[in-house]
Parts: sequence; C-alpha cells; structure tokens
Amino acid sequence: MTIIEQNAPLSRHLRRFHRVAALAVLSLAILPGCDTELPDDSDLEFRTSVGDGGPIFNTNVIDTSDVAQIDTFGDVLDGVTLVGVEIIVGGAKTWIDKNTLFIDDGTVTATVGGIAYAGEDFIGSQWSFEVNGVNVSMTLTTVEASSAAGLYSPSYGAKILMLDPDRLVYTFTYDVGDQVLIETCDIDSDGGARAVLYGDIYVDHVTGKISDRSNTVYFGCISGAVGKAALHGYAPDNPSLPNVSLEDFQLAVRALRADYCGSGYSYTEPGKQLTYEDRYSINSHDVAAFVTEAMWEPGVGAACVNKIRRKGQLLPFGLLCADGHVVPPCGPEVGIENQWGAGHGMFWTKIP
Repeated sequence: MTIIEQNAPLSRHLRRFHRVAALAVLSLAILPGCDTELPDDSDLEFRTSVGDGGPIFNTNVIDTSDVAQIDTFGDVLDGVTLVGVEIIVGGAKTWIDKNTLFIDDGTVTATVGGIAYAGEDFIGSQWSFEVNGVNVSMTLTTVEASSAAGLYSPSYGAKILMLDPDRLVYTFTYDVGDQVLIETCDIDSDGGARAVLYGDIYVDHVTGKISDRSNTVYFGCISGAVGKAALHGYAPDNPSLPNVSLEDFQLAVRALRADYCGSGYSYTEPGKQLTYEDRYSINSHDVAAFVTEAMWEPGVGAACVNKIRRKGQLLPFGLLCADGHVVPPCGPEVGIENQWGAGHGMFWTKIP
C-alpha cells in the first residue's frame, strides 16, 4: 500500500536561550539537531571539476540560529527587530549608517559616515535586536574565507566540501556574562558553529519555501540545511563559483532534508548519509553501494521516491502526501539512469 505522509508541522522547541537565565525569556522556536562527527580534512586541493560526491551526513533542521533572519530597515520579522550594528572604527564601537546593512554575495557590508566597510571590518561588531520585546545582542567573533576554514575541498571523497572558496563564513556569539560566550549556531561536524549570510531572501521555517525579500539578512548556520546547502555547493549568490537559481536553492534544501512532498515535513534525521548528482555539475555519485532515494524537480519536491531516508524503507507504490498528491516510485536503477540521461530531474539523491 502507499505510504502516507504524516500531516504534522515541523517539531519546534526552545534551544539555546533557556541555558542561561539572562536569555531564558526568549521564545524563538526552531528545530534541534547536529551532525555526526567526522575526521578533519587537513589537505585542501583546489580544482574546478565536479565534487567527488562522497557520502555526506544530512540534517532535518532548517536552521539552528535563534535569530535566523532580520529586516535591515528595522521592521519586525518573525518577532525580531534589528536595533542596530556597531563596528569598531579607530578603536571605538560606532553605529553603522541607518539602512546601509547589506549582504553582497555572502559578504556583509555597510557604511559609517558614508565610508564603506565590509567583511573582516565587521570582526568584533555587536548586533543588537529586540526579540519579542526582549533586548538581545550578539558579537561577530570571526570572519573567514571558506578556503581558510577548510570548507572547500572537491577532491575529498569522504564528504562534500564545496563551499565557494571566496565566500566568507561567520561565527557569532552571545555574551551571557562572566566572560561566558555561547555560539549562536549549533556545532556542525564540518563547519563548526559557522554560518553563511544570505541577502534578500526569506525562509519559511514551516513550509520550507524560500522567496525573495528585500532588505533582509538570513543567518544560515552550516549545521542547518539552509547553510549546509551552500556547503554542498548549492548557493544562489556565490562570489566565484557557479550559482544555482533561487528555486533550485530551495529544492536543494528540500533534498537535503528529505522533504519529498515539498511541504516542509522532513523524512530524515541527523546523521543519515546521501550523495547527490545535479544538473549544475557540482556533485556526482561515486559510492557504488548506494541506491536511488529520489529524483527532485523544482516546484514539486521529489518527482519520484524509492526509499524513505530516515528508515531506509522501500516505497514500491510511492508516497501519499498530506495534500493528496502521490509521489510515485522511481523504479529500477537502470530505468532511473535512463531518465536522468534523458534530462529528467534537477537533483538525484542516493542513500545506503
């Protein structure tokens, strides 16, 4: 019989702020999760060819930052209001000019007194917010190029490290007193507590829909799917490597989360392995023992699905989604190869 999608919203709970009394009153609700630990990659080999496609560890989490997205003009967005950003100029903290905060291909920029500052100029900057009526601040402690952080290594087959080498990654912390710092992102086995920043997008954390939104900064923790999609090479705003469309970026996040129905509901859990192949020639399958999980189409989610990633459960008759549409089975591997060769699908995922 056809497997039926659970008709339930994404599970949400308080994550970080309850750990310290100073932040416990905040009520931002987001998803849990972190990756299984992997050995560090000490050798970076830069090349422009397709990634080796080694198995990577997925997540069901969309984002792990309590403050995930902000309106740069100070409008309330998901209960968060940006009060302002102070950067260090001439040894003193100085507010950036109002309404000048912007993300340019992953690089944070703003002006102070009409003078432009960007990237590493923001190290030590303090970001102040009002979150559901409570004042919160975080400090940008590190700004690194992806290459220096070890997040671009296409030749390393054990995992997919395809984050544009010229893209910046950021680590933010909350100062909770007594010199105690808490990183704003959960720890990822590859990216640590780093985040990538996106400009002018909005992510619906319930449905998984990603859309254009002016005057917006999104804090994409690499431990969450929106940040991890960039780690795997699928970002819409890379500074030097090819970009994917916003629609395909959304699809990459759905594929990473096993959101087959395109509804926001995830059929996986942290630590499950998969490989990708894609139409952008960013990654390819190279694990012989892996078999087709799903093929993915923009605007749909999974175009077909053979196995549930969370349990490895076979779906010989497809998946019945909560909205009533059925995701059909993909069929035998030989037929899937032919479908892919004929141009069907934007992403093709395989699992053990």
